[in-house]
Amino acid sequence: MSESLHTAVEGAAVGVAARVAELYGEGAEQDPLRTSAPVLALGIFERVGSNWLSDSLRAVMPQHNEPFRQQLGREHPLSPCNRIPIDLSGSALGSLGRHHLACALSDLYGQPRHLVKETNLFFAADTVLSLLPHSPAVVLTRAPIGIASSFERGRLWDRWAYGQRYTQVAATAGSPRWRDFAQLVPLDEPAAPVALGRLIALNALLLAKALVASGRDGTVVPYEQHVSDRQAVLAALADHVGVALPSDTAQAAPRPRGVLDPTFATTGRKDELVAEIDPTTADLVSSHVAATVAGAREFLDERVTKTVAAWLAGDDRYEVRNPPARRRALARPQTSAGPLPPPAYHPLAGGALWRTQLVTNLEMADLLTLLHAAGLPNTQLGTNLLICPMPHERGGRLHLDVRTRQWRVSPGYEAHPASWVTWLGAATAAAWLGARLPTRAEAVEATAGARAYNCDYRVGDTSPVLEPGRSSGEVHHLVGNVQLWCGDGPALAAAHPVQRHLFGAAWNTPGAQEAISAVRSRYLLGSSRGVGIRPVRDDHTTAATGLGAWELAHRINGWLDVLDGPARPLGELDRLLLSTLGQSPIAAFGPM
Repeated sequence: MSESLHTAVEGAAVGVAARVAELYGEGAEQDPLRTSAPVLALGIFERVGSNWLSDSLRAVMPQHNEPFRQQLGREHPLSPCNRIPIDLSGSALGSLGRHHLACALSDLYGQPRHLVKETNLFFAADTVLSLLPHSPAVVLTRAPIGIASSFERGRLWDRWAYGQRYTQVAATAGSPRWRDFAQLVPLDEPAAPVALGRLIALNALLLAKALVASGRDGTVVPYEQHVSDRQAVLAALADHVGVALPSDTAQAAPRPRGVLDPTFATTGRKDELVAEIDPTTADLVSSHVAATVAGAREFLDERVTKTVAAWLAGDDRYEVRNPPARRRALARPQTSAGPLPPPAYHPLAGGALWRTQLVTNLEMADLLTLLHAAGLPNTQLGTNLLICPMPHERGGRLHLDVRTRQWRVSPGYEAHPASWVTWLGAATAAAWLGARLPTRAEAVEATAGARAYNCDYRVGDTSPVLEPGRSSGEVHHLVGNVQLWCGDGPALAAAHPVQRHLFGAAWNTPGAQEAISAVRSRYLLGSSRGVGIRPVRDDHTTAATGLGAWELAHRINGWLDVLDGPARPLGELDRLLLSTLGQSPIAAFGPM
């Protein structure tokens, strides 16, 4: 990337950030941006304790897990799979991408302050910091052999396709703007431990460089310190970002054998620093981290390399042990005892009829295939409309077969609830089924006194939509398994992007009543691994009112055409989308 193009890209990022900043009163006497801007938790790499941090602060800070680098399609300029240097100009993003990026940024602001976790930003670090210029940064560090041990234990190098990631990073490093970094990640077919060491050091260097350039020091949270004194780390961090420290009551939950995938679970506690990795691998990782940092001293500011050297210290604190001879079996999905009975609708408190089953992955795959055939592909220039099709090893269960243009489900997960669904995807599925999404008030009333099933990482993933011990006519997983998108949201200023409420508990969130009923909301194209769909019906929504896939595709494509037209406020465009799906925007948001 030429320097002039880099300037244009940074200008585009600043322009998007400024558009969002206007919504939050930039320039006002008290400058509320300083207290409503999210806190950025930036990892020097993966497996640095970011999930622990998120779950520790979930009760007091709304969470966003890698909204920039993991939840975007391959073609998106910010996608980690895109080998082309970042370009946020209009042609690269498209009108949907620009709208989505602005809404996604707006979604990160608020009170109480939100926490945004991003790891492995690599060459996107300076762009993300430009998009969030008022956000304080927290840097999550871990000694390299600790990271390598986690990779070894979970077989993450292969599961998460890090060999391909190395090639992609090396290709980007060869672009004009980053050519100095190319020597740090040569395409010499390195062994996995060598490549891992280089990638750890490179990401840390790029992050430190971006932080120094933006004038942000970043509060450092070493993984090793949180193992040795968890409460002290949390107390210092809570004081730094200005939030009340949550009570530390979480206890490690028993893990069902053969089911739980502990990769993302935070219910276990560690009280010692052990690297289960053979000494040769440990030496290769450590030595290539050191060599990469040494190579960077030839062209980077001394402040950057000294900062990174401090971040990556601590290998000597670990006890190195050979890994177990028998490696842990990978998780396998829970399966249903037999075919699912046809879903029905059951009356609950509040008057609405609740569907007895959550919408399944198989149902969502059928809908996505029909919509694709009708001319509405899910992903457009890397921006996802209906679901976020994460790789299976990252928790995604729905995948497009490009050759056949059919959506398929990861084997064994057909009867599990669909997740990674946007609000638009949930509302579209409900309309297709002749139903709607419940309001938050309906959800509160219908679930009063209900006990959450499958929450707090007890299973480690979603479970089938039939809840053990319930008859086919009862409502299964009234609370638990996945949270629900609601049909209504908070009242916001007319210019703000529309948000919709989330409700309930998921397999990876707390199941306490306080957590279930907590008020939270997301923007219309947001998604999460723990959020799915529960349709409801009333006198106005029946099987006869269901919309076909062709009609739904036509309506949504009409909205996409509006995005290509003259600029409009973000909130106005979102309310047009509500109207497109037959939702009334007036009650919650006022006239357009």
